[in-house]
Amino acid sequence: MDPHRQISGWLLSGIGCLLLAAGCSGGDPVKDNAQTDANATPAALVEVVAASPLTGGDQVVATGTFRRERELALAFPVNGVLIAMNVREGDRVSQGALLAAIDPATVDARIAQAQAGVAQAAAGIGQATGQANAALAQVEAAQARAVAATADVARANSVLAQAQASFELARSDYNRDATLAAQGFVSPARIESARTRLDVASANVEAARTGVQAARASADAARAAISQARAGAGAAGAGIQAATGATRAAQAGVQAAAYDRSKARLVAPSDGVILSRSAEPGEVIAPGRAVLTLSDETSPLILRLPVSDRDVARIARGDRATIRIDALGRDVEGRVIRVAEQADPRTAAFDVDVAVDQTAGIRTGFIAEARLIASAGVPVAPGSQTIPAEALLEAVDGAATLYVLAADRQTARLVRVGFGGFRDGQALVTGLAPGTLVITRGGGFVSNGARVEVTGGSRAP
Repeated sequence: MDPHRQISGWLLSGIGCLLLAAGCSGGDPVKDNAQTDANATPAALVEVVAASPLTGGDQVVATGTFRRERELALAFPVNGVLIAMNVREGDRVSQGALLAAIDPATVDARIAQAQAGVAQAAAGIGQATGQANAALAQVEAAQARAVAATADVARANSVLAQAQASFELARSDYNRDATLAAQGFVSPARIESARTRLDVASANVEAARTGVQAARASADAARAAISQARAGAGAAGAGIQAATGATRAAQAGVQAAAYDRSKARLVAPSDGVILSRSAEPGEVIAPGRAVLTLSDETSPLILRLPVSDRDVARIARGDRATIRIDALGRDVEGRVIRVAEQADPRTAAFDVDVAVDQTAGIRTGFIAEARLIASAGVPVAPGSQTIPAEALLEAVDGAATLYVLAADRQTARLVRVGFGGFRDGQALVTGLAPGTLVITRGGGFVSNGARVEVTGGSRAP
């Protein structure tokens, strides 16, 4: 029923009673009417809720799932056909256990190919070494020829010097005899003999000069042969280095193929439980594709809570939490150990990890509700209480007014309290004692000191 119509009915009934009493009594009508009003006014029907203390900070409520801190997506680093899958979801495995395997034929072919490359590269080293040795021999031979050519040049120069000396002597003799012949002191035969010696000496000089030029040409040729032989030796050395590099590359290929061969078998990296299986024998598996998910049982058990961006801004590492586990019917305490820096792109939620103090009986996959005392939000004033927002009559400039239930449990009392804003649909107020009953529904139809009757909500003990 409409509260206004209910109150109007009560008022009309009260007025009728007053008129009847006035008509039947001979007493003082004012006094009698006042007494009748006080007794006949009905109590307003209201609901109340007890103010709840807020301690330690703001509260965030979130639901999440228990999991191990380390959950591993297991995959093959090489491609191949899956030939064995030895586990299913829920299986417990020990470290080193064989979980799955792919056909190693492709990897074996790579190993054989790499080994053939090693043999070919080793043969290349032998060939390049032979070429280098031949080039070094050519260098030594060219150097020997250069030494001999240098000696030939020296000898040719000596012969030239002797021929020049003989030429100078023959010319001196000829000039002297020619002077004496002009004076009649030397016979024509002697002059002719001096001329012959001079011509022979001149021819010897020219021959010696030709010998020097030939010796020098031979020396130049020997030096060129040295340069050419050294170039050949350098090329042979480069060939050795190239063949050595090819050998090392081929050996690395063998090692890589052998490593891939060892990875054709997927083994458990730790003790754990298989959470998911996403491949079946006969499928072609691409490198890096996860085929199993393993929960590492050696890692801590945590509660992962997805929270909104508004809530994650209020949570900090180290915040305490009370966790309700319905599967066990009990509460455990915990603390925040990790707050995600970015949201999950699929859900737009931020993950908050909570470590629990008591893990006995808790299993991976259990769902739990956590109430976190968030310390990173807007600071909460000491003595803050939470009450339903609908209890407020007015909230302005950090102050609010509301009705509370008086100590007699029958009277509404108007009070003014401090106002700290709203949190999760609740109003934060100060100035109320813990457990104070505040009027929620019906508060708009009462006045300060009015009689009330509590019909719902939280009653005082």
